[in-house]
Amino acid sequence: MKKLWKMSFAMMMALCVMFGAAGREAASETVYLNMGSTSSTSGVYAWCVATASVINKANADINVTVVESGAALDNLRRTKEGAFDFSLCVDSASAMQMYRGTDTFKDEGWDKVRWLFLRNAIVNRLYVKADSGLKTFGDLSGKKFSPGIPGASSTASFMKFNDLLGTGIDVMPASLADAISAFQQGKIVGLQKSSPLKSLDASLIEVNLTTPLSVVGYSQEDIKKIREQLPYIIFFETPAGGIEQLPELGAVMEEAQVVGAIASSELPEEVGYKIVKAYVEDLETVAAAYAPVKGWDPIGDSFKLISEGGEIPIHAGLYKYCVEKGIEVPERFIPPEAK
Repeated sequence: MKKLWKMSFAMMMALCVMFGAAGREAASETVYLNMGSTSSTSGVYAWCVATASVINKANADINVTVVESGAALDNLRRTKEGAFDFSLCVDSASAMQMYRGTDTFKDEGWDKVRWLFLRNAIVNRLYVKADSGLKTFGDLSGKKFSPGIPGASSTASFMKFNDLLGTGIDVMPASLADAISAFQQGKIVGLQKSSPLKSLDASLIEVNLTTPLSVVGYSQEDIKKIREQLPYIIFFETPAGGIEQLPELGAVMEEAQVVGAIASSELPEEVGYKIVKAYVEDLETVAAAYAPVKGWDPIGDSFKLISEGGEIPIHAGLYKYCVEKGIEVPERFIPPEAK
């Protein structure tokens, strides 16, 4: 009997050790994540690589792989499909359209999309030749103009504006290289390119050296009509002299985008929390690789710049981080899973 008791005790201890070891192994199990990014030829790709790097550095149990993609719309669709665990280079307006199943994502609605953090705000700048005499979006009527890469969110927005306002612009979607070539050859009067608020896009700085550039904006009447139909669209005023390379340019109203990262609500709260924490708390390292993030608040500026009606719920991991740091979350951003 005593021998049987000793054997039973030994077996129980062995089981405890075995399950304890299994528990420790599970607790330290690495989470592998695929992160949607953009084209590797884009200057923004450096931001994607730096973001993955700071997340991996801060979390021994998370391994993020950067996956090249077609940026915003592609990233949203592939995150929905489960090909990506989370994605960068997504503008808030496109995310909202997917969340509601409207506009670009009509019949493709997905209410599980969640906001993680902001990269920065940019403008979809309309470039023309300095001697063209063109001043506003309306002046492009009847003229050939490239709104951007086929399928890009900025291209889709431009074409919506053209239809909504009845401007009658002869649009020619094209790659950036093809658009610049056509522009310099006089085949089109201009092109749209997302750009920093205070500078020409890097690819257009070189063009400006041989083909002096100007920028056209939207009239207040244009903006009013657009926002009546598309209230989530944001416009910024670029002040006179506000573009470094065009000091003589007057004030212009430009369409803006808030760009950042998104995930599915199915991404675990703790994983989302670790992603946000790593990015926010090591932003200096990210900025060293991609300067346009300098001066932006990845959380506070999201709440400030995304207009009412243009938001999607934030990820539960971001909500947890905000609560921990005492950051007030506007009611319209609080996800249902956190209520």
